Amino acid sequence: MALSARTPTTAKTYYYVPAVYSKRVEEAVKSNLVAWDSIDSTWETELVKGDTLYIAKSNTVEASVVVVGTKGTALNPLNTSGVTLSIDQWYQAPVDIDYMTIRQTHNNPEGIAVTEAKYAISVVMDTSVCTLFSTLGGYSTSGYGADGQTLDDNILLAMIEVLNAANVPTTDRSLILDPSSLTDMLKIDKFIAAQYVSIGAVTNGVIGKSPIYGCTVKMTNNLVATTTGAYGCLLHKKAIAGAAQIMNSWTKEYEDLHQRRYHSEALWGVVELNEYWGVPFFTRAF
Repeated sequence: MALSARTPTTAKTYYYVPAVYSKRVEEAVKSNLVAWDSIDSTWETELVKGDTLYIAKSNTVEASVVVVGTKGTALNPLNTSGVTLSIDQWYQAPVDIDYMTIRQTHNNPEGIAVTEAKYAISVVMDTSVCTLFSTLGGYSTSGYGADGQTLDDNILLAMIEVLNAANVPTTDRSLILDPSSLTDMLKIDKFIAAQYVSIGAVTNGVIGKSPIYGCTVKMTNNLVATTTGAYGCLLHKKAIAGAAQIMNSWTKEYEDLHQRRYHSEALWGVVELNEYWGVPFFTRAF
C-alpha cells in the first residue's frame, strides 16, 4: 500500500529524514577460476629471459633379449619432438579513480578497483587454459561423446580408462566441468555417497576429491562454449604447461590528472604439453 503523508509535510522535503547510502557494495557475479591451478605452471622458474621456452621430452624405450656374442642395439630415449612454450598473451586491467571521488565517497572504491582488476586478469589467464581443452587427446576441437550429453558414470569411467590406457599417472588429475555437468554428477549415487567422496564447503569452485574417479572435481562457468554445451576436461596436471613472465599489480598517482590508477597486468603463455594426458568431453548445457 502507499505510504501515508508525513506530519509536518516538510519533514522529508527539507532533509530531516535523509536517504542513506549503504557503505557496503554488492560485488559483481564472478566465475570460479580453476583451470590455471589445474595445469603445470612450474615452468615460470625456467623462463628467466626471452619470449620462448623450448621444453625437451623423453620417450620410453624397449628392452631386448640378450644374445651372447652380439652387441645390443643402442636405444634412444631422446627421440620425441619437444614443445615450444611461447609467451604471447599480454593483458592489462587499469582502473582510474579521481581524487575527489576517493576523498568524498564513504565506500571503498580503492578496494573495489584492486579486486576487480585482479579478477579481470585471472579470467583471461584461465580462459587461455580452457581454450586448449578441446585439442587434448587428439580430438582437435572436439570432445568425448556428443554435444549436450548428460554426464554419467559410463562416460566418466570411459574417460578414466582412456587416461589409464595411455599410462597417465593416477595422481594430480582434475575433472573440470560446468554447472550442468556437476548437476549430472550429483545424480550418480556412488559419487555422492559418503563412503566414496567427502564433499565439504565448496571453495573457489573446488567441489572435492573423488577417490572413486581418482580426481579433484572442479566447477566453473569459464569453459569454452560449444553449440549446446561447453568443453569440459578430465586431465592430468602435466597435460598443459603454462608460464607467467609478468604478474604485476601496482598503484600510481597521476597528480597532474588529479587521479590514481589501480593496475593489474600479466604476460604469459600456455601450450599443450602431453596431448594424450587429457580427455575433453561435451557438457549438457552452457
